[in-house]
Amino acid sequence: MDCFVDKKTGTYAETLEAVGLASAIRELGFSGVRVTDMGTHFRIHAYDQDSASNSALSAGYLYVWKKSKEPECPTIPFLDYEGEKDKRDAAKKTTKKAKAALDSLEIEAPATRPELATATILESMRKGWNGDRDIAKWVEAHPELAKNWLLFRLGLGAQPPEEFPDVSNTQILNPISGKGVHSAKTEIRSAGSLPGQLVDSFSEWMKMRGLWRAALLYRSDDDFKFFVIEPTDIALDELEGLRVALQQENLWGGVQLDIKAALQCTRILIQRSDAMQDGSGGMKLLGLRPRAVISGLRQAYFKSLGTAAALMNDAFLPLPDWFAIASRDDARAYTVIIDEVIAKGGCLNSLQEKHSDDGRVLQQYREWLLSGELTDLLEFHYLFAMHLMQCLSRKDWVRPFGTENLSILLTRAYEEKHKVTEIIENPGFQSVARALRNATVYALTIPNQKREVRFGIAQKWKQKMKAGDEEFAAAVAEFIQDYNWETAHRLKGVGHSVTTEDLDTLLFLIHKRKADLVGALLLAYGYARAPKVEITQPEEAVLEA
Repeated sequence: MDCFVDKKTGTYAETLEAVGLASAIRELGFSGVRVTDMGTHFRIHAYDQDSASNSALSAGYLYVWKKSKEPECPTIPFLDYEGEKDKRDAAKKTTKKAKAALDSLEIEAPATRPELATATILESMRKGWNGDRDIAKWVEAHPELAKNWLLFRLGLGAQPPEEFPDVSNTQILNPISGKGVHSAKTEIRSAGSLPGQLVDSFSEWMKMRGLWRAALLYRSDDDFKFFVIEPTDIALDELEGLRVALQQENLWGGVQLDIKAALQCTRILIQRSDAMQDGSGGMKLLGLRPRAVISGLRQAYFKSLGTAAALMNDAFLPLPDWFAIASRDDARAYTVIIDEVIAKGGCLNSLQEKHSDDGRVLQQYREWLLSGELTDLLEFHYLFAMHLMQCLSRKDWVRPFGTENLSILLTRAYEEKHKVTEIIENPGFQSVARALRNATVYALTIPNQKREVRFGIAQKWKQKMKAGDEEFAAAVAEFIQDYNWETAHRLKGVGHSVTTEDLDTLLFLIHKRKADLVGALLLAYGYARAPKVEITQPEEAVLEA
């Protein structure tokens, strides 16, 4: 069986509807339910219905019950909103001693249901809207009518109910409606301003089902950020599992949240794929890129205005699509690159969004995730080099990127288009990058280092790269002359020196491949962490994270 959901608004609304409809079809007894993006619409495909399945249809999501307003406990699956909040608040107040006492007695403190995170944001954005509760109550009272309503909408016979819940519009399910949407100044907009005849109650029901299966809701101070997992071609069960795993991650922040959500989604997708299980199970990913399964995350940012929330940004954040995953090694390469960025002790963890300079670096990394362009990646590494030197000079914690992962990313993602291997594996390039590393990162971090720390060299080279090949080549030659003199005199010849042959091959590369590319790659490698090697000279020691 196939059915379709047209993309009318270009937001997450249709994604929610498609996922919700897929969940309802599965509840009818159909197997192998799958959601596929066909460009202008979503296709929901399912195999034959189980002939033994004759169950009525449920609302498909938890009823958010507030005891203070509804004393009678509902009979349908529900979330005790106030009770779960009390458990959460009590857990926050529990002291370390109390936790230790519980642990010693092997007593587990009452766990808060993970659904509370979604319910809390919904409650904060309701502003009087109760459509989800109205639908749930109607379905509970009319289970067979609800089933017939679905069958009718699927074209499988039956008759639509003569009466069904009249659901008003909400910006939660339709982000482009209400405040924050551009329109003539004389037109009044509110969260429920769409005429009732334009609000399809069935579609709103499906969207609410989809919200609990594909959406991740976060709070940023008083504001809200919604992410909806956008399927390319994935089974419903796999999509739901991906969302649950992603919800368990401790994600927070503004730009940091965008970056970590996209990277963690990719990481979980790969871990659950056949590529990490030697083809013996998991979702199909071998021979594909991550976006062939999940295209990315639909995003909506709502600014709290007190009495309402205004849509400030509606965007799409694609998943990293660096290279195809043809083997387990490729899958591991993806996860290692991602872990270096966002895992505990990851490179981006030293960046604080509240600092304007750090915020610019994070924004550049997000820009690269959006575009995938090599120039954006190298611009990020230039900005991160300045951040790195500032942190090291202040003796703040910071973790440089590693040259090994950088090489894997560059050769697998950009070799075909930019032929980067010719540059980064060139002996002259490697020698000069090592000299730059010794004169900057290692000069600041290795004890008893006698080299002078070259501050500002990244900025200087960046300016010279813009001036052209000749200007940049002259700046590199000047640095090497000074560096070699220091090795010969201050270090008494002990340590790495750049040979004339090394410099000649690099200068040839600059004229062949141009200063902007060669120079940007030099800065990326020159401020990165080299792999651990047997130490033969003091300055060859590896910078520890």
